[in-house]
Amino acid sequence: MNITKQGSTPINVECYSGGRADETPRRIIVGDQIHVITRLIEEWLDETSATKEQTHRYRVLTEAGVTLEITRSSDGQWFLI
Repeated sequence: MNITKQGSTPINVECYSGGRADETPRRIIVGDQIHVITRLIEEWLDETSATKEQTHRYRVLTEAGVTLEITRSSDGQWFLI
């Protein structure tokens, strides 16, 4: 089941997997548009106090010069904020 979080769009993300799975996002796919990531600006981890669910958040710069914020939920789904 695909659950959309409020204020976010489900996306596909291609990552470079090094020592850990899904280590660094490389490309964001939204519909038929592909955004190549040229720089990882910031990465952080949010955790809800009630459920202890962790969400990975990334702020990235694309080759078009656009800054995007994306998240990966604990179940592996990606969203564009």
